[in-house]
Amino acid sequence: MNLFFNELSLREAANRHEANVWFEALGQLYKAVSAKGGGEIKVPEVFFGHAFAEAYTFYQWADDRDFDQDLRSLLKSKVTTTPTVEGMLEEKEKETQNLFECRYEGQTAIGLGAASPYRYDALSISLPTHLLWDKPLVEVRIVLIDDDKTLEAVCDIRHLLSAVHLETHAEWLTMRQRQQIPNGQMLWLKRSQLFPNLIFCDHVKGQIAGFSGKQPEFMQLQKRLFELEAYASQRSAGEFDPGELPSKVTPESETRERDFAAELTRVCPDGETRMFSWHARFTPGAWRLHFYPLEDSNQIIIGNVANQNEIK
Repeated sequence: MNLFFNELSLREAANRHEANVWFEALGQLYKAVSAKGGGEIKVPEVFFGHAFAEAYTFYQWADDRDFDQDLRSLLKSKVTTTPTVEGMLEEKEKETQNLFECRYEGQTAIGLGAASPYRYDALSISLPTHLLWDKPLVEVRIVLIDDDKTLEAVCDIRHLLSAVHLETHAEWLTMRQRQQIPNGQMLWLKRSQLFPNLIFCDHVKGQIAGFSGKQPEFMQLQKRLFELEAYASQRSAGEFDPGELPSKVTPESETRERDFAAELTRVCPDGETRMFSWHARFTPGAWRLHFYPLEDSNQIIIGNVANQNEIK
């Protein structure tokens, strides 16, 4: 999911050190968003010619060795030059066959408009140059001209100035992430972004990657994984409480633990060998997602995704 830069937040700092503070805030915010599925930061044309301090452009800052190299490299790789927001809006106009304009308090707002539901339905992001932008929603006026019809609407744009604002958009971000998982292979590749509090055993790769996006059980698997992630993100180290999960989870019976001990026992990424008894069921079929809640942290290890009659 792309982020659209709000060019109305551009200002000129008193000096390059103040400008660096702004970029540090932008970099830290990007790291927080990237953990939720954020992609590149799309910027309007004015961004690259803007003086963030006297005679000090973005690329001059990116090459300034007085400041953190990792941060400079990160933003240089994520603030993309092409296509610009203007180019993306032109493509969207061709696709939708309508003209589009977005205004914020009388000013044309290119980045905010691109993030609107009428265009890319994404997040807008600002530099911390003014307290005006310290809010998770920015109200704008949209004008759409389609043939001879004109539609005017007022809408809220999802906006970020700090990581605190991510809380407002948490549910929406989760839904967007789920919509962007076409199959099991992509889920596996994005597992660190989608489930930062879940640890996956290597054995699970083949089990998850084999799901196609068209299988109804794949959607149920995602649901169970997101439930575990939501629980783990709020959980403290200590005893596992199954009652905190929305779906029923239970340990295997003593009979199954004995009969399938080899299949339920896995070597985990930390080198420890564990028995995966706790599981969540999902359908269609007799599928089970086996997991192990760690006691010394909030994290949960995923050890098996298989039909209960085909654990292997």
